[in-house]
Amino acid sequence: MYSRKFCLFQDHIQEVLNKWDQIDDEIWAKIICMERNRRVAKAYARASVITINGSDVGFDGYRIGLKGLENEYRESKTEEVKKLIGQGVKLKMDEMGNILIKRVGRSNVFVKGCSLLTKESTSIGSEIMKNNGRLEQDKAMKLFDMKKFQNNIEKEIGNSYPDRRKLENQCISAIAFVKDANDILDLPVWIMVINVVAIDMLKSKMPLSKVFLFLLLISISKRIINLTTSYHNHKSLKKL
Repeated sequence: MYSRKFCLFQDHIQEVLNKWDQIDDEIWAKIICMERNRRVAKAYARASVITINGSDVGFDGYRIGLKGLENEYRESKTEEVKKLIGQGVKLKMDEMGNILIKRVGRSNVFVKGCSLLTKESTSIGSEIMKNNGRLEQDKAMKLFDMKKFQNNIEKEIGNSYPDRRKLENQCISAIAFVKDANDILDLPVWIMVINVVAIDMLKSKMPLSKVFLFLLLISISKRIINLTTSYHNHKSLKKL
């Protein structure tokens, strides 16, 4: 169970990084199935098209049937939502690294993090942003825009204190089925789609070792400044 979105996202990014050497080149995404603040299943996307629907198939490599996933703590409201998912959505990655999504069912599907009021940068496609996250039926849209992500990386690298975690969080797309909620951890049925290709790009543009050294240098610099300030303050007190 999770109580904060930030911890949820960072834990799952770290899980991907920890198992990086075990992830095959054919895998383009990791999909985490959630019920409110609890993870109930995970799957790797290898097939060119992945369907996520309300069937009871579980996962067969091509489809994730959300009704077929087990959760001993499932609430009755979540059970009701699962019955309404229907045909759900289809996901695929194109040759540019964009993740496309198409709502093929009648029930509502929402992409979270699309508020135009937020100041945070995002890699969600502009068309979905204009729709405030609501997907149109039978229309393919960019869930993850690789060009936007590349631009965001360049902007972040240009900052005085680049924040890698901010970019890592952009590699995760959150999709809610049937019911929406302000707090992502209150969504009855939703998934996280982690873009493995985007993480690979981020690793090459901002290697973890360099980020660690950068933060270490900042920490050392602050410590030196504090020690110098304390020394001068001590000398000043002696003069008094």
